[in-house]
Amino acid sequence: MRKQLPLNALRAFEAAARHLSFAKAAEELAVTPTAISHQIRLLEEITGQDLFRRRPRPITLTEAGERLFPVLRDGLDRFAAAVAGLRADTDRRPLVVAATTAFASRWLVPRLAKLKRDIDLELVIEASEKPADLRSDPVDFAIRYRRTPIPDLECNELARDRFIPVMRPALLESGGPFNAIAELAQHRLIHFRWKRPDLDPPTWERYIAEARAIEPDAAKVDATRGLRVSEEAHAIEAALAGQGIALVSDILVQRELASGALVRPVDFAVQGLCFYVAYVADAPRRGAIENFLLWARDEMADAADGSR
Repeated sequence: MRKQLPLNALRAFEAAARHLSFAKAAEELAVTPTAISHQIRLLEEITGQDLFRRRPRPITLTEAGERLFPVLRDGLDRFAAAVAGLRADTDRRPLVVAATTAFASRWLVPRLAKLKRDIDLELVIEASEKPADLRSDPVDFAIRYRRTPIPDLECNELARDRFIPVMRPALLESGGPFNAIAELAQHRLIHFRWKRPDLDPPTWERYIAEARAIEPDAAKVDATRGLRVSEEAHAIEAALAGQGIALVSDILVQRELASGALVRPVDFAVQGLCFYVAYVADAPRRGAIENFLLWARDEMADAADGSR
């Protein structure tokens, strides 16, 4: 019996019975009055009884219509409440974001409490170097580090970074101020393994090669020597521990530069890539994602001002 329920006809009847008007029911359901009349005739054929008295005007419910109307009205109200409750549960759950390990640990995680305070939003972070598939993986959006936007996704620029040398102030004080890039040769360089060699990685070798254009003596720096770690976050930790000078994204050390825990011995930098907030066009929680984007852009700008 349930498979045979004429759902469109039942909706048409409930709206017409509530308004006691085929025209108002048609307006509510975005159909014509003729369509409403047709659906009600269909329901009357199925039940074998008239549901409305059409003459004299205005229409009124028959005894059969009065029996059916409250059942339908209450049932549709319960359906609407149940759907609204499910939507509310969805809106309350944390957003799931996929991000690289370095960005997650150095930028996102330290700001989670502030995110909650500022815009009442919580995140679940899926940190991985493997890009999430936003159409199949259980994530709401991703923060991608790329040269260009992703064509088949909503891809909004968050910030562009540069790679800069950073070190503990104590190391700088013990060796005296830098007067030239060539003085990097007096310190141990900290390297990390770049995961995407196809993207012109910002290695120390590239840094020195580009620096030679403005300071030929930079060629004296042996860019292959020093301490090697696997992750950019580890390179930052090594610099904080005073183990040498790391070449890292300025975005990931904003807090340390602002607090003075790390300093830049020289101003020269090499261009990095762009952090994008990416999501599918029909993302169920697009509004919340866009709120995060606006908040994160403000945070980036405030942190950049504080680190200068």
